[in-house]
Amino acid sequence: MDIDHKSMEAAGKAIHDEGGEFARAVSLDRSAVETLRAYLGEDEAALIFRRGKDGHPGYDAAQKDLFTALDNLTKSYEAIGAAVTAMSKNVKTADWASMVDKNAFVHDLVEFGRQQPKDLAVPTTPVELA
Repeated sequence: MDIDHKSMEAAGKAIHDEGGEFARAVSLDRSAVETLRAYLGEDEAALIFRRGKDGHPGYDAAQKDLFTALDNLTKSYEAIGAAVTAMSKNVKTADWASMVDKNAFVHDLVEFGRQQPKDLAVPTTPVELA
């Protein structure tokens, strides 16, 4: 399987960066929506609109749900970007592991590393100190 890791990691970073841009834009829009509260008033109709009535949610609940959804979307950009980058790194590791089967030198090196100490040749020639 051929994967362009540079491209994949760049895509992960781009998604993550897009999340930062989205967060900044949402922050500005969020501030604008929050300023609307000042114009809603405090009379009975305004309070029913904001708080809801008879089990029906009002503006405040809808605003809270909207802000929660936007926060989740912002965090999702970051998580997806990080996941794409991690996938590339995981595939690199898997590619390295598969080299054991494809490359004789790597295979021999791994087999050498698997040897138990009894399998290694140990010199037994006595040495005299001068």
